[in-house]
Amino acid sequence: MMYLRYLRITTVLVIVITVLLLSYYLHIPNNPPPLDNVGLMYTDIVYGLFNPIFRDIVNPDGTPNGEKINSKWFNNEAAMKLLSSEKLCPIPYRDYKFEYPPIIGLMWFITTCTSIHMTLPERYTGSDYYRLSEVMAEKHYILQSAIIALFFIVTTLYMYRIVSAYNSSLKRIIIFAILPSTVIYMIYNWDIITVAFMVMALYYLFNEKYLLSGLLLGLSIATKLLPIMFALILIYDILQKYRSNNFPKRNLIDISTGLIITGALPYLVIMIVSYNGFTYFIDHHYNWYCENCIYSIITQNVWSPYNRIYAMFLVIVFLLITASIEIDLKNPKEVLTIALISMIISTTLSYVFSPQMMLLISSIAVLVLPLRQLIFLVIADVANFGIMYLFFKDLEARQWLSKYLGINIKLEYAPHVSDSPVQIVAMIRNVILILILLECIYTVAKTKFTSRTSIIEEPNNTSAVLQS
Repeated sequence: MMYLRYLRITTVLVIVITVLLLSYYLHIPNNPPPLDNVGLMYTDIVYGLFNPIFRDIVNPDGTPNGEKINSKWFNNEAAMKLLSSEKLCPIPYRDYKFEYPPIIGLMWFITTCTSIHMTLPERYTGSDYYRLSEVMAEKHYILQSAIIALFFIVTTLYMYRIVSAYNSSLKRIIIFAILPSTVIYMIYNWDIITVAFMVMALYYLFNEKYLLSGLLLGLSIATKLLPIMFALILIYDILQKYRSNNFPKRNLIDISTGLIITGALPYLVIMIVSYNGFTYFIDHHYNWYCENCIYSIITQNVWSPYNRIYAMFLVIVFLLITASIEIDLKNPKEVLTIALISMIISTTLSYVFSPQMMLLISSIAVLVLPLRQLIFLVIADVANFGIMYLFFKDLEARQWLSKYLGINIKLEYAPHVSDSPVQIVAMIRNVILILILLECIYTVAKTKFTSRTSIIEEPNNTSAVLQS
């Protein structure tokens, strides 16, 4: 029996390490694109942020690119010093524009500062900087990948603790690890770090360690804002329990304090470091287009302001519906289901649903969904993988649909337009997740109603009450 247990654990570890190595290999900077598809190698770590901030600000001949500096930097003087033989550690939010939350900003500062000082010599010219910036990007990528790998391992460790403690199957961890979106979006962005903090917070919430759970949930919010949806639902539920004398005041203080310390204070630090950087962070996300969102099928325009209006309305409606459900905090399945509902609300019903956000859903979904829903989750995950797989192949995909399926589609490169194959697979993903959302809410609400009915009908039947 013990042998089989160790064999299963070893199998999970081998799969996790294999996934990490594959994801790392896919996104190595300057490697030939796998299958000649840029979408499989793209990563925000290098191409989305590092290159625009640090590499594109200098021309190949070593002269500063003023346009790029002005578009990305607040402190142009710091950028010019960095390009002219002065090794600096520029600070995100203060020296240059940075659109990610504070935990990511801190990690980013550490890896960029380290790569700059490891790569640049004591004396260098602008042309030297341009040549060496490619090496800096590679070292930065390695450091970021190491951090992400650590958090992926932590995620799987705590997923293992959850499934072990509550007699679930290790196969669920394997499913998460081998999902196409896990592979391609692991070392792509920083969502797995949010996932790690979230899963840890849920584990300690089950075990009634409220301060630690609050601190970890706060860290997940300081890594990506989206878990704030679950935090709001959880705190509202706990407050209702406290008002009914069903939750100790000490525990309420503990979890609230943890959330404030790690969830709110880091954003306050950004505001203190640079008010301009903080307002840019807010404006960047508020003014973002309808990225793979379900509302584009209605507005037919990713920049329509109505996308945000629809999103705000539906998010509030579903937030209120979910908040009305009393959570049994000692029931791991129920807490996981509420957490899953909150993640689907904050992603699928939002006007921004970047493909890497799927990890926030799938990591919790595999722990709690029954087999039938898991099958549909896998279909949604494959469709989500297709977003980046098709993004840079949009024209080729349109030509294939026109030639082999006879579909009348405009032959152009336009991955953001609603008739694009990219948006078609995004819509498939969105519809499936909304159906899962509705079924999860219905299942939890039905269970609560049945439980209350049983208590009312059989007030003296202790066994029936406990079973419900």
